[in-house]
Amino acid sequence: MFTVLFVCTGNICRTPMAKSYLRRLIKQDGLDHLITVRSAGTWAGHGEPATRLSQMVCAEHGLDVSNHRSQPIDLYQMKEADLILCMAQAHKQDLLQIFPHYRDKIFTLKEYGRTNPPRYTSIDDPYGRNIEAYRRTFEEITTEVRRIWPVLKQHALAKAGLSTETD
Repeated sequence: MFTVLFVCTGNICRTPMAKSYLRRLIKQDGLDHLITVRSAGTWAGHGEPATRLSQMVCAEHGLDVSNHRSQPIDLYQMKEADLILCMAQAHKQDLLQIFPHYRDKIFTLKEYGRTNPPRYTSIDDPYGRNIEAYRRTFEEITTEVRRIWPVLKQHALAKAGLSTETD
């Protein structure tokens, strides 16, 4: 099983969006037996639901995050993940400082899979802002998840020992 771990601050805004959207792509392509998606936060508490506005924006796109519960990042999650995608550069730096031996699998979502990543690789945190900020964040996250999806599929198929060639 190829495991993707999304990381943000509180694990209640951006990462539930990213996790639910990637799960949709995985299910649409019938790869839920090959890829697991998890999320955590660098400053998350245990068991907090996604914010009301995260839930609303996800629902606008047919995604249900009402059962999401926050969790703080820990060594087990870092060890189990094949790929760790941070929502902001600050999260990446925190993880690199705390878990330096996992540096090869820690990226920001916006830099992953690019030879020339954009200068600004963070996705703004909509926490405490209006629904329009959440919508912009959702759009940015889903654009990036769609961009990396072909690469993730290749890695998952390779890990499972399946061909990654296409006709």
